[in-house]
Amino acid sequence: MVIKRIVIGEDDKEDVDLFKEVLADLAFEAELNVALNGIELMEMLEEGELFPELVFLDLNMPLKNGMLCLKEIRANELLKRIKVVILSTSSHQDQIKAAYDQGADFYVTKSANYTDFKNAIAACLHKNWQLSESI
Repeated sequence: MVIKRIVIGEDDKEDVDLFKEVLADLAFEAELNVALNGIELMEMLEEGELFPELVFLDLNMPLKNGMLCLKEIRANELLKRIKVVILSTSSHQDQIKAAYDQGADFYVTKSANYTDFKNAIAACLHKNWQLSESI
């Protein structure tokens, strides 16, 4: 899968800027669209004009949290094949398990260390998603 479009659902402008900086540092060429809350994210996806290959989803968004968005994405026939990466400050095992149980493809803990965060995002961007689908 070639990643041409990415959507990030993230309400924290500093985290969005950090994500953009990581993409720039990685020289990763993709269209990036930002949703500042869960309702905006779902409207963006359901309109159908924008069909990303990858969604980065913050769990703690206003109006509709990331877990609810993940459930809706997985329940929607047109959206359920989109790869979803959870972004969270939480590294609590119960929350990570819940995200995977709801259909997350990957879980990234937001790190205060820029290099760790950059490496985690790079792993998501360069992951062989086709291989993981065939397992």
